[in-house]
Amino acid sequence: MYKLIKHRGKYTSTIKENTYMAIKDALLDNNYVGVEFDVRETKDHEFVIYHDALWNGMLISNLNLKDLPRFIPTLKMVLNIKSDKIFLIELKNISSFPKFIKLLTKYQNKNIYVMSFSNSLIDKINVENKTYKVGILNYVLNTNKEKKPLQFVAILNSLLTKKMVDTLSNLEIFSYGLFENKRFSNVFYIVD
Repeated sequence: MYKLIKHRGKYTSTIKENTYMAIKDALLDNNYVGVEFDVRETKDHEFVIYHDALWNGMLISNLNLKDLPRFIPTLKMVLNIKSDKIFLIELKNISSFPKFIKLLTKYQNKNIYVMSFSNSLIDKINVENKTYKVGILNYVLNTNKEKKPLQFVAILNSLLTKKMVDTLSNLEIFSYGLFENKRFSNVFYIVD
């Protein structure tokens, strides 16, 4: 059986993606081993779950938490959901790194993975004695020999080959994008 991660939660026509209910429903669904969601930081340094940079035409980073609609949950709200499944966080933008790391450390009993397309974001949270795993999206395109060791990579499915899976065998592998088929049983597939 393949290991499936639900992309942005289990959303429907009445439940929006990246909302508390979408994430909770995905965590309760036995078809999934975890859920992926996007995190941004607000002007007042709160971490919220939201994919796009803009809300109502304004940058999330220029808005305070109170200025956002109630359906946008905080990271703390989501991490309070009782589950031992994977919480796969995609960092979109944050600047309060000590506060972010401190928050994640409070949830050391959770199965937290943090990834980003940005090497610099990952480098800043890839600290010693962390209680979460860190990885990079599109690792093949973002390699940097100077970086601290990663625990996982997320690779576009169309780029994933057996040779790549074998080469990266020391890391957990997540795959995303369009799936013609799921070829590798040891890969986590992030699916819509």
